[in-house]
Amino acid sequence: MESNYILFGIDFRSNEEQKELIRLINEDPTRRPVVFCKGAAGTGKTFAALAASLSLIRAKGSKKKYKNLYYVREPVEIGHRLGYLKGTEEDKYGPYLGGLLDNYNHLMEKARKNGEAPLSLKRPKKKIYGDDEELLPPSYQRLPNDIIPLAPEFLRGRSFEDSIILVDETQNMDINEIQTLVTRIGSCTKIIFLGSPNQIDVSGQSEDHNDFMIAYSLLKDTGLVGYVELTKPMRNSFVRDFDERFLAYKKTLKK
Repeated sequence: MESNYILFGIDFRSNEEQKELIRLINEDPTRRPVVFCKGAAGTGKTFAALAASLSLIRAKGSKKKYKNLYYVREPVEIGHRLGYLKGTEEDKYGPYLGGLLDNYNHLMEKARKNGEAPLSLKRPKKKIYGDDEELLPPSYQRLPNDIIPLAPEFLRGRSFEDSIILVDETQNMDINEIQTLVTRIGSCTKIIFLGSPNQIDVSGQSEDHNDFMIAYSLLKDTGLVGYVELTKPMRNSFVRDFDERFLAYKKTLKK
């Protein structure tokens, strides 16, 4: 149905690549439990996948298949490492959720403009540290309760049912981590791997040889895996040209 591609008031029908990603996410998880989505930076992988996943999580009545949406991202920085971070798991993992938060805020902002999300925001809560109070940001700057971030380091032994698992920046994961994720799948669960092989931030992998695409090649002939590649830039039109210029230069360094 064409209405499946209008999510939170946003019409994805004009972008065939994003439309295919949404179709694969909407597909019955018993038929296609795993989706791989490859695309350069700025092609809207996370945005479209998040919109499709949230619409399924927030469905009502007989349309509701899933109870939880989990977000997994390898805690990898660009360039120099941050080093040890104090605090709880949530405090340490929080800095790596900026991209997800940006996409969620962007999605909700568009939804509000289209009358598909509440305009009113809850008053920010306070955290108390001894005698000091810290005012938390407004609710639209925080993730909602139905998006549950998970660090991949803590996935061993977990099992997921009635869930969507959105795995971002998969190009920075190794084959063991991807194997761990695909073997967590329980009944009525969909796992979506998003990755940009041309933007790898870990050593030992490259655009031409990375575990993200190796994992897809290992699983593609099972008939249980969907695949789509996004190429159309959703940011400024010049971003793709800039990206290609840097990539071309990096390739000269390898010669």
